Amino acid sequence: MTALPSLDECGLDETGLDIWKKLLEAEKTALEDAESSKAKYNDPVIGIRLLGFFLKDFSAHTLDFGLAPYARLCREITSCFNKSDEEAIYNALVELGLMYRNHLLQVFRSNTGGRHTPSRHVSRPSFDVVKEKILEELGKAPQTKKSVRKQALLRDGYRCAITGVYDVQSCIDIDEIEAAADRGGSITLETEVAHIFSESAQDGDKEYAATVLVMLEMFGLGEKAKSLYGGQVNSLHNVITMVHDLHAAFDSFDLWLEPVAGQENTYDVCGKLLQWFSVPIPSRITFSVDPEAAAAAEAVNKELMLPDRSLIAIRAACARVANLSGAAEQADQIIRDLEDTTVLADDGSMAGLLSSRLSTLTSRFAYVHGSDVPAAQLMT
Repeated sequence: MTALPSLDECGLDETGLDIWKKLLEAEKTALEDAESSKAKYNDPVIGIRLLGFFLKDFSAHTLDFGLAPYARLCREITSCFNKSDEEAIYNALVELGLMYRNHLLQVFRSNTGGRHTPSRHVSRPSFDVVKEKILEELGKAPQTKKSVRKQALLRDGYRCAITGVYDVQSCIDIDEIEAAADRGGSITLETEVAHIFSESAQDGDKEYAATVLVMLEMFGLGEKAKSLYGGQVNSLHNVITMVHDLHAAFDSFDLWLEPVAGQENTYDVCGKLLQWFSVPIPSRITFSVDPEAAAAAEAVNKELMLPDRSLIAIRAACARVANLSGAAEQADQIIRDLEDTTVLADDGSMAGLLSSRLSTLTSRFAYVHGSDVPAAQLMT
């Protein structure tokens, strides 16, 4: 968890500087309260820091997002200053920050990445037969996680799109893929389909979805988000083939991709402890459709879409801010505590965990219900 920079170091414009003064005051209050209460999860500190770091991030990445997200967040924060007293202003800021944690971060962070055991088939289908079957399913709706994984593997040349490592199951199943891996001297590992817009976000109710759509509108992604919530989360533009360890890191914001300005489908690979992965992680990657797969798709008038740059950019912002603010660390801690806890302690020591967990649920309604626009209207 990183403290908010000083007023001289925040790098914001005049409007942002006025807001930053209030955020620094609120951060000081939150830290004092955390110290006196000995709270484990420090929701107020994280809420305030989320607002600050999102404000800085939106200001610094106007090439990715335009001016709208920064201006929108400035208005939202400033609206909190209209409360009757300092305590009410502080509470409103904390609530707004936690709303960003419980909505914007949640739709890009998930806890998936489960393993599967490779199976060996006695007879191997020909590569042409495999391609034909996959392309037959391309474009049909709704897609399943299984079908989009096959399409992503075909698009990505049956390799992890980041490391280039070949998928072990594909090598087992298809002679041509095994031969290609052997020619390149590549190791083989199990790969999985990683979602940019979280697959687990689909579990939210309509009120929650409406809140997320309102937030994504500021990035110009309202229609795209509606399609993802409308059953298209398993779409090629929303998935990337990754080896298991990278998938797990990607899901938890330990790894993210940052678009490179002026270079199409090119990203810097960023994250924590990248040197500790079992395979080398390149510092920059360029996504492309496997040439043979592209030709096969074109022959049947279909397209193997690459991962969506705008979704990747917003996910990168969420990852950066989640790590700076402590929200990512807090989420990991809550998950560990939930896994280790079967009953609530009699001494009240689990109150912090319960409070932090409940805030994710209750704040789902605050943003929509506090809006001038009915939730039902936001969904149409």
